[in-house]
Amino acid sequence: MLHLFKEDLPPTLAAVLELERQEGFKQGFEQGFKQGFEQGVKQIITGLIEKGVEDEWIAEVAKLPVAKIREIRKELK
Repeated sequence: MLHLFKEDLPPTLAAVLELERQEGFKQGFEQGFKQGFEQGVKQIITGLIEKGVEDEWIAEVAKLPVAKIREIRKELK
């Protein structure tokens, strides 16, 4: 008698599509999270700039290059 185990069977199209869907969801979630985080950091930096905090201090605390802070400052003008 032929005994087949689930792990011995080739993946079905539905299973492959489900794996692809899950991977796409994961990638989309990670990308969205990263973009949201970066947007939040930019909003905080913008607020500090508007309060008159020096670029060098913001860069040191945010662990970003001073050039990035200056770039954000230019966008505000």
